[in-house]
Amino acid sequence: WAQGRAARVSAATISSSAAPPPRIVMSFWGSKVAPGAYAKVETPAGELLHLSQACLDPAAPSGVAAKVLVEQKGTSYAVAALKEGGLECCALDLFLDPKEAKLKVTGKATVHLTGYF
Repeated sequence: WAQGRAARVSAATISSSAAPPPRIVMSFWGSKVAPGAYAKVETPAGELLHLSQACLDPAAPSGVAAKVLVEQKGTSYAVAALKEGGLECCALDLFLDPKEAKLKVTGKATVHLTGYF
């Protein structure tokens, strides 16, 4: 009985004296990027962009394609290849520093990029 009581007292003491968890605030980010254009990213100070998704614009003409590129230090990396009627949306899990990396769309369709800070 004493052991059970001690465990309950310890749990009560811990829960009442523990500091509240830190508050994490995330905010939505989105950009419609036309072919040949770069995404406009306004970064809160010191924050990384979590790029979560790339989707073709719903008004994309039949059969058009687009690629999403990350440009960093003079090199372009394809992170999504989209085609209307095929793969129209691509889930991503990229953390980017907008001061070092740029997001560009190539091809014939506008792409909606979404994520959060």
